[in-house]
Amino acid sequence: MKFLRKYNYNLINYYYLLAVLVYFSAIYLPFIRVGLAMSLVMVIAIIILYNYNNISFRNRLDLLVLFYLLYNFFSFLFFSFSGLPKSVYFMEFSNSILPIIPFYFLGKLPGKKSFYNITLYSLLACFVVGFYLQSTTSVNYMNFMSKIDGVGTNPLSYVVNYRSFLGLTATGALSALCVLLSFGLLQNSNFKWGKIAVLVCFVASILTFRRASLYTSFFALLYMNFLFLFILKGSKVKFFVFEILVFIVFFYWLLDSNPELFDLLFERFTSLSDAISSRKTSGVGGVLDIQRFVFGDGLGRYGHKAVAYSDSHIPDGNYLRMFYELGIIGFSIFILIIVSALYKGLSYIENNYIGLGVIIMVCLQAVGSDMFSFQLVAPIFWYSIGRSNRLKQLEESESLI
Repeated sequence: MKFLRKYNYNLINYYYLLAVLVYFSAIYLPFIRVGLAMSLVMVIAIIILYNYNNISFRNRLDLLVLFYLLYNFFSFLFFSFSGLPKSVYFMEFSNSILPIIPFYFLGKLPGKKSFYNITLYSLLACFVVGFYLQSTTSVNYMNFMSKIDGVGTNPLSYVVNYRSFLGLTATGALSALCVLLSFGLLQNSNFKWGKIAVLVCFVASILTFRRASLYTSFFALLYMNFLFLFILKGSKVKFFVFEILVFIVFFYWLLDSNPELFDLLFERFTSLSDAISSRKTSGVGGVLDIQRFVFGDGLGRYGHKAVAYSDSHIPDGNYLRMFYELGIIGFSIFILIIVSALYKGLSYIENNYIGLGVIIMVCLQAVGSDMFSFQLVAPIFWYSIGRSNRLKQLEESESLI
């Protein structure tokens, strides 16, 4: 029994390590279905939680999460009128809703904050191996990336954007989040490994050339510097000296060795208006097709899984898509969850600054990408929301958990 309880923690702590191993194995074993494998891991976690009565509803945020789960489940009724295959709904459910149950409730459980560190180390290994794989562009690697990212098998397709072996969108989102996790590692007195992690994650984030990754990496930098200056305790002088030296060396090297890359990076970083206008255009198309503003047209109706079956879809921008799929009711419940989690996180920011930062960064990334329905990003997002809820409960009464 004690072994199973310990396994309960290990399953959530090592989730991203398992994901990295599954994705890497799929390069050489094409029969592996990565999404199905990770969904199975989450189902096992849910079973363990249920067996130990760790799925409980004790406060307002718990109830909001419950209502959100149920609303998405019953939105299948509205989706059924779309004429799309039922598989579209179930694939979307496994990507965006299934992660809520294990990660939110496991995030509430007492224990060490090892999930973030193990996630960071696992993804660091992924980025380093990804640098090698993308530079060598083996046949197995290109075939796998063509399957999950649609990039094709032309080696020239791998020159512009760094995508490790998780795919461009996932690599961009997770590398930016790992910048934040690296600062957290650095703050917790692991200065040597923290410096290495910050450098690797920043390089990975920059080389993806994803606007969301660039913006949120910059946000992580500003956010952590603000905390170091005004809230957290630690060696501020040593950290700021390191930061200044790194930026001077990096930008001098970039300007001297590859000014074209610097210009491309600067142009990408300053193209926010183009990104907003393109999302606005896709949003208008969705408005013309939506049938039910109050209840929505059903989970997955306008998502990426529906592209093969319908011209009515919103390719980017999670908020617009969520509003059209879940309507005013479902979208309002989700926004209340975010607001409640941020409020709780801010109340205990000294202990929950990483979780709070993760929530904010994913919400920012979701403006342009479907982060809430991305199976590789949703777990850390919902885990962070669970941790925000956990802290107040621990303060009031440890026996409640």
